Amino acid sequence: MIGFRLALGALLLASPTLAEETPPPCPSDTMPVVTLGFGSRYAANSANRSEFDEESDKAVTAALKPIDDFIADLARQANLMNDPSTDPELATKAAACVEESLLAWARAGALSDLTTQGANLSAPSRVGGIAFAYAALRAHQPEAGGNPEIEAWLLDRARQTIAFFDTEAPPKAAQNNLRAWAGLAVARIGLTLEDPVLIDWAETSVRLVACAAEPDGSLPYEMWRGRLALHYQLHAVAPLVTTAALLSDARPGLFAACDKAIPRAVGFTLAALQDPSPVVAITGKKQTVGGRDRPPRDFELAWAAAYLRFNPSPDLAKLVEGIKVLGNSKLGGDQRLLWPAPADPAPSDG
Repeated sequence: MIGFRLALGALLLASPTLAEETPPPCPSDTMPVVTLGFGSRYAANSANRSEFDEESDKAVTAALKPIDDFIADLARQANLMNDPSTDPELATKAAACVEESLLAWARAGALSDLTTQGANLSAPSRVGGIAFAYAALRAHQPEAGGNPEIEAWLLDRARQTIAFFDTEAPPKAAQNNLRAWAGLAVARIGLTLEDPVLIDWAETSVRLVACAAEPDGSLPYEMWRGRLALHYQLHAVAPLVTTAALLSDARPGLFAACDKAIPRAVGFTLAALQDPSPVVAITGKKQTVGGRDRPPRDFELAWAAAYLRFNPSPDLAKLVEGIKVLGNSKLGGDQRLLWPAPADPAPSDG
């Protein structure tokens, strides 16, 4: 469990500070991962998938590591393009890096051969990180009009995601944080490609997951996870918030949907991170995150920038004010660059 958490933190903590003296490495020579297949991280006798199998956990982390490293490197390049203070020559090099890197993966058909259920459930959040990097590229050089090969590949990945979650995903996974991450990936691709079918599916995904929230804001498909319930509630909030923010123009009203389900989920999460007892009362299990001894990691709060862009929350603002970089590679890198404070100009969808 400890190894898993450390590895996950290293992979998702997307970006060094933008003031670093040496430009981040370009991942253009990273071997594309075409075929992906692995089993579950969890012990076979763990009915609520709350107990890890140590060897299986290591195997899954190892299988995903090349993809996660690639996405983290892309996010660092995207930060350079998204930061208005970046030297123009460095930003141009970052754009060339992202295009070259993505083109290699597109031409190889990366992530097209997902051979297991676990791979199909895990791939969409990685596709989302890639799609954010491409959106940064499009926004940096709008006159270029996009790269047809990359866009065709991203469209295929979005359609692959939709097909799996609509027809093959297990019932709970089709309605929990995994569906929310799939919705985020499809939303980012749909906005970039101006594809209403993808945007509709992303909106439906947000409503499906968020509107299941209980009156107190707890998400039932995360609460069944026993000691990992609050961890996965927090994991679901990130894509729900970010997708609602991304779709604020194309599909407005998602933050208000179902009696403000997303703000209720955020409120429950923030309160439980301070005092997990409400989650303990629901699950009967001590939680792996929350309270003074188990604070969330910085990358787990990166979604706060998008939420605060549209929803005032003094508690959330205070929680993240000391975090220097709200970075998460699956959300596109440094979130303060993508979601400036409300007084600043609104971000472009790229």
